[in-house]
Amino acid sequence: MKKIIKRGCGCLLGAVLLFVIAGAVLLNKFNPKWHDAYGQRYTDIAYGSREHNTYDLYLPTDAAQNDSLALILYVHGGSWIGGDKKYRHKDCYTWVQKGYATATMNYSLLTEDSVSLITMQHEIDACIRHIRHFAAEKDAHIRQMAIGGTSAGGHLAMMYAYRPPHHLPIRFVAVKVGPADLRILFPYNAEAKADEVSNFVFSCIGERLDASSLTRAQLDSIKLLASPVFYINDSTALPAILAYGEQDALVKPDHYHALQARYDSLGRAYDLIVYPNSNHFLMSDKDCIERYDSTLNAYCKRYFGY
Repeated sequence: MKKIIKRGCGCLLGAVLLFVIAGAVLLNKFNPKWHDAYGQRYTDIAYGSREHNTYDLYLPTDAAQNDSLALILYVHGGSWIGGDKKYRHKDCYTWVQKGYATATMNYSLLTEDSVSLITMQHEIDACIRHIRHFAAEKDAHIRQMAIGGTSAGGHLAMMYAYRPPHHLPIRFVAVKVGPADLRILFPYNAEAKADEVSNFVFSCIGERLDASSLTRAQLDSIKLLASPVFYINDSTALPAILAYGEQDALVKPDHYHALQARYDSLGRAYDLIVYPNSNHFLMSDKDCIERYDSTLNAYCKRYFGY
């Protein structure tokens, strides 16, 4: 768990890659089918020049008649080093049938040259801007949105949502097992090599620093800059659905504790759903799975207005 990828992503191997591989297996097993009755489908739309700068967009059948049309954008997981937008097709198919525009996006990965978490934030921004204009060309005028994601995608969704300004008003965040504090996910390792630390720092903030001069406190500050919990304040604390597994050995309960404490200190609205028997995949608590879906449905009606 302490080995760091050489090309500079700063992510952990071992269990992290296990979750990426297992996620792909689950995707193949439960890959949903699209039906034209769901709405209009547009796939592999390019929003930028990099290899993974594409998204899939789904518009409801009444999109042109809805002057309050809302978008739900899904950001896939994969430990920032893998994954694909097709991981979230099931979510898109489900919610476009309820009258919401949905989209799932790819983004550049930390295994690629000169890519950091900052790169990914810029790409989310560019993708949303492109979705809005593309939809308008199809006579669908998106006025508002929510952003959601799972695991690394949950981290990216929170990082984007809690750091305005945005191209569309974000009404709420919906996150599953998203790392909230990188100080928890990546604890200090006194045995890490200088190039590993330097690569990790670049992954977090997109800057090359001399790792030999960084103290433990400075490293913690850098990790905090790449942590969603750092950006939650009275003006950014959007309504949130937060889902975490009590048995998750990768994104441990300390992450949702940190989010819970921050929201409680601000007195802001959120719904925390803890899956008591589930690990990172949140598949061992049927009642919680149903509760998440019903909560998301309630949030859409409350914050989108339909």
